[in-house]
Amino acid sequence: MSIAAFALSLALQQAPAAPAAPPATQPAKDLFAKSKCIACHGEDGRGDTEKGRKFEAPDFTTAKWSDETTDKEIRETILDGTKDKKGNVRMPAYRKKLTPAQIEELANYVRSFVRR
Repeated sequence: MSIAAFALSLALQQAPAAPAAPPATQPAKDLFAKSKCIACHGEDGRGDTEKGRKFEAPDFTTAKWSDETTDKEIRETILDGTKDKKGNVRMPAYRKKLTPAQIEELANYVRSFVRR
């Protein structure tokens, strides 16, 4: 083996491994279900579930809700959750449970429910 070949093989052995590819993002619908959003908001985003009615979940499908709610408000609600007037948790915060990319994905998914 030549010195050049030996040096190349030694360099390749010491080269750091390529970083693993980040996991593929979960489809938003699956993330909505996995995060238990459907318990209150329903699969269709209408909030017409037992828990949704109890906690007064908004109907994401209405133009009125969509027009009155900014994308920033959607993201902040997912991040911080909501509480009632007595301070009881209505919706848990997902700030520590989801990545920023997942928060954005959920916010976009919530926005997609609106029917015009």
